[in-house]
Parts: sequence; C-alpha cells; structure tokens
Amino acid sequence: MVDNLSWKELKALNDLYELQKTSAKIQQHPFISHLLHDKGLLDHKVGNRNVLVPSIGFNQFYEDKLRGRYSYYREFLSTYGIEADARKNFNEEDLRTLMLIGENRVELSQKLTNLEDFSAKFFTYAGGAKYLKNRKSLKDALYRILDIQQFPSEKKDHQWRLVIDHKDPQGIVLCENKSFLKQPWIAKELQVKLWYVGGNNTSIINDIDSAELTRPIYYSCDWDLAGLQIYSRIKAILERKGAKFSILFPNAIDKAMPTDSYLHRSRWLHHKQLSGLNPINFSNKEAQLIGYLIEYDLWVEEESNDLAEMVRDQRKENPK
Repeated sequence: MVDNLSWKELKALNDLYELQKTSAKIQQHPFISHLLHDKGLLDHKVGNRNVLVPSIGFNQFYEDKLRGRYSYYREFLSTYGIEADARKNFNEEDLRTLMLIGENRVELSQKLTNLEDFSAKFFTYAGGAKYLKNRKSLKDALYRILDIQQFPSEKKDHQWRLVIDHKDPQGIVLCENKSFLKQPWIAKELQVKLWYVGGNNTSIINDIDSAELTRPIYYSCDWDLAGLQIYSRIKAILERKGAKFSILFPNAIDKAMPTDSYLHRSRWLHHKQLSGLNPINFSNKEAQLIGYLIEYDLWVEEESNDLAEMVRDQRKENPK
C-alpha cells in the first residue's frame, strides 16, 4: 500500500517527519487515509482539519518505510534540476523510471529513435507509446536528463545496455525485467551491480568484464517457461566463460498466478518432461518448484519477489 505515491505526497510525508506538519491536500489519498484513520499515525491539527500532524509512532514508521526512498528521489531530482517538474504529479513509478534512464543516459542518448518508441519501451506501466506525448512535464524532465532538445524522427530498433553500477560489487544480478533497476538502493544495500537483460537481449552478457566473471552472478526472472528457457541459455554462455552463475529462488510463491493471466503469453508444455527444460540446469529444489508450477498451471512474476531477500538466501546457501 506504500507503493507509487506521488512526489507531492512523498514531500508532504517528509514534511510531517521533518517539520511535524503539512497543509498539503493529501488526505483523500488511500494510503494517507490509512495512516490517519486506520493506523492512527497521523492526526488533524487541533482547530484546523486541513493541517495534518504526526502521532506517536509516525517517525519510526517513516524512517523504516519511506525515508530512504524519499532521499534517493530528492537527490536525483536535485541533480537534474527537475523537482519543479516532479511537483506536477510525478508518481513513484515515473521517478524510478527516470532514475533508471539517468543511470544509463550516455548509452541511451547515443541510440535514440523517436519519442513514441522510447515511451513504449520505458513507460509500459502507464500506457506505453502515448504516455510521454501526453505528459509535458515528464517529457521536459526526460529531455533534461538526456540533455537533448528533441528525439530523432527515424524509427530504428536498438538494444540498450541498462545497468545500475556499484563501486565495489560483490556480485551481479541479471534481471529479466526493469523493475528492480528502478530501485537503485537495492544495489547499494546488496553491494551488487544490476543488469537488465530483458527478454532475449542476452547478447549484452558479452559486455561483462572478465574481472567481474570471478564474482557470483545471479539471475532474477519470471518463473515461467520463457524466463527459465532464457536462464538456461544464459547459463550455457556464462559457464563456458567460467562464471559462477545461479538462478534466484523466488520468495513470492504464494503470489503465483495462473499462466493465462492478463497479457501473460508463456505456457507450460505439459506433454514434455519438465516442460522441455533440461533438468541438469536446475537443483532438486528448483526442479520441484517447476514441477509444481507446471502441474497447477502457475507462474511467479519476477517483480512480486523481494530481490534483497532472494540474494541473501542465495548467499547463505552458496557462500563464497
């Protein structure tokens, strides 16, 4: 319920923490209402119901749940001078997407196609191709981050190398989807680099420096047939290079969804053993989960997992 607040709401919650009050019009937001009416962490100022003040427990809640995220966002907006744009109702997903773009701005700016193509690739959560076109403030912020005046008009197909770096990485996490790369604090917390290898864009694995192949490399993916097939292909490539490579075991199995869920196209091959996957690529524990998912026609979406928890569990099972 904490996810995807707007910048205005995040700023107001930080004011409640630092200034002990806010007059921002945020009380109708379901999360704010929850803190006010259900959790009792907020209250109205005596004599003025338009002003919110913190109650006992709010400061600790804010430090545990929101302070770190807000600090990342604020530093990012300040770096590019786009906080004024963000006040025009950027939400957290917008901010995280812009942060991912900012981390990879050099790579992206060299291979721009057109606005619609860029929007479709990065803003799929909000309508794709038309999202940027209809959000002037977001588009202005994007232009400032990429240091451009406009997009080229020609339409080409490019594969981008998206990375969240770490100065002293203790490993690399290859991600099938972009979601975790939009949370750079995860890289800092785990001391890892995050790489986006979306879909079949596995060729960028060749860009991994040979020195980094000495560190553990983990794969985070959708646990469906397509995701596990890609993992198997990457495993073959990296093991030929001598890398220590393993798949992250999901911790959101209880959130598994039917394979025929909306917009999900990967289907298990019930007429083939382990859906045609090579058992040699999986441990007994992993194979048992795959068997369970096949039997009940389920899949586990990558984004439903807790990446930090998955990496910690993997490190416990396979210490250096």
